[in-house]
Amino acid sequence: MKHLWNRRLRVLQRVDEAAAIAAPRVELSADKQAVVEGCGGVLCCGETLVRLSCGPLVLELAGSALCLNHLSDSRVCVSGSLTALRFVSA
Repeated sequence: MKHLWNRRLRVLQRVDEAAAIAAPRVELSADKQAVVEGCGGVLCCGETLVRLSCGPLVLELAGSALCLNHLSDSRVCVSGSLTALRFVSA
């Protein structure tokens, strides 16, 4: 019985690790810059709102004078004066 529980626990740990790897990672530098890794693309980019595709979620960054500084396959850097960050359903 103990062996069965240990095996189930290992499976659950692998599922949690896989979900953490697939989840977007956001690194903020005060209210001036956000680096988003694990992003699938830019949905909308304006001076006051940037919307990023992050799998089943959309990350919205709001503020003023927003600008994309770096864009690659899975990484985006947004700078400006950030006032809000939120995840919404796609």
